[in-house]
Amino acid sequence: MTFGWINGINALAVMWLVVVNMVVARKGIAGSMESSRPLINVSEQVGRYACMVFMLFPIATNGWKFGFRSVPEMFLWLGVTVVSLVVYTFLWTRKKSGSKAVLYGLAVVPIGLFFINGVLLRHWLLAASAMLFGIFHLLIVRENV
Repeated sequence: MTFGWINGINALAVMWLVVVNMVVARKGIAGSMESSRPLINVSEQVGRYACMVFMLFPIATNGWKFGFRSVPEMFLWLGVTVVSLVVYTFLWTRKKSGSKAVLYGLAVVPIGLFFINGVLLRHWLLAASAMLFGIFHLLIVRENV
């Protein structure tokens, strides 16, 4: 398994998401979002944690390495990652408004981040996990909005 600077940046991205969630939970901003159906909750958590693992580890894909096909793809990946983290953090500052746009934004941004990383890095398990996470995460948000 080959690790490189891509793993480091993705590790920072995952840590950023986790730290932001911990801060807003500690401040009481996060609130509780769960489905009344346990299978949906479990499926969402499986997708979420699989995304976090696959962001860091190139498991069973492309000979155990991440990779870009071109330099512009690398810059797109870097830009999308940074912008997604900034937007996600900004949306948490607007959460108290309770608007549907903010709540759906808080769901869509990490889903998009994971999915785009999966596609640009040719990490199909990450892309599939992002889709699993996305479907069930959006079902939970829809049920709670």
